[in-house]
Amino acid sequence: MPARIGVLVSQFSQSERPAVFPVCLLIDVSGSMSGGPMAAMNTSLPAMQQAILDDPTTGEIARVSVVTFSDTATCVLPLSDMAHARMPSLTPQGGTDFAEGFRVGREALVDGIGALGRGARYHRPVVFFLSDGQHNSSQSWKSDFDRLRSKEDKYGAEVVSFGFGQANRDVIAQVSTRHAFFADDMDPAVAVKEILHTVLMSIKTTSGSFQAGGAAGLTIPESTGLTPLPVFTN
Repeated sequence: MPARIGVLVSQFSQSERPAVFPVCLLIDVSGSMSGGPMAAMNTSLPAMQQAILDDPTTGEIARVSVVTFSDTATCVLPLSDMAHARMPSLTPQGGTDFAEGFRVGREALVDGIGALGRGARYHRPVVFFLSDGQHNSSQSWKSDFDRLRSKEDKYGAEVVSFGFGQANRDVIAQVSTRHAFFADDMDPAVAVKEILHTVLMSIKTTSGSFQAGGAAGLTIPESTGLTPLPVFTN
């Protein structure tokens, strides 16, 4: 009997917890990110963590993972409560394979959401995709992207894409579900800071909307440094 009571209490506590907002930062760490862009990334990620911790509403429901990709992809931070996370230090690597990023990004969400526990509630995941280059692998990225964003999949994510540097505008628009942006005429290091600031404000604004019972879902605040790209949804 005591064990059964314990199970009931545990299930009740889980159902009373606010739904989690899963976020994946999918970051290009190919060789072109060397120097200023990578330094800006490694400065901005801890600052983002602190800003989330400073906002109780966001800190309560946002869970963040970081996946890096070049020729291969790696989950360098599993989906985490920022109060217990240690932001990774990123280093530039080889080429640029979008397919690997999308594949491992989905794995990070599946594993992270699964680790929340049975009965845990969560909002639709969001992937923030950042790249300064072009896909240069022989394998197509399209099937992995479609699986990542599939509305038929309970882990299917919204994808917000940000391009800068030598990224192809048309492709950046394609690797998104509703929102895509390009940093025009901007130093790459400055672009990284502007993009991650926009990502942070998106996480905070969306978290606040969820906590208030809003049904609008993902919200992307305007940024004077980023140009919205036309996205053809399907």
